[in-house]
Amino acid sequence: MLKIELYNPEKKKKETITQTFVSARNLRKAVQFYTKVETEELSELEQLDELITLVADCFNDDRVTFDSILDGIAADQLSKVLEGIMDQLLGGEAKKKEQAANLRKVAK
Repeated sequence: MLKIELYNPEKKKKETITQTFVSARNLRKAVQFYTKVETEELSELEQLDELITLVADCFNDDRVTFDSILDGIAADQLSKVLEGIMDQLLGGEAKKKEQAANLRKVAK
């Protein structure tokens, strides 16, 4: 299950959108994203755009789009929110993978 909280400017309040079913296809796309980040040179903007697109595609709700994520999440919270959703999607695997990568960097 995935949850995202987005500010709705029309209602002037935050809304929580829940995706109860997350397909294996979404998991595969997340793994593809992390593989692409590790093996290709993507700019920070390209990484951000691909991650936002990936997250938006995980929700079967018209309220969750690339633009609604950009407009509905505060700038200082965007990274935290996106990482949280990826962690939900990967079942904590994203955090484990990041920690392992950090350990490899330190060990070098």
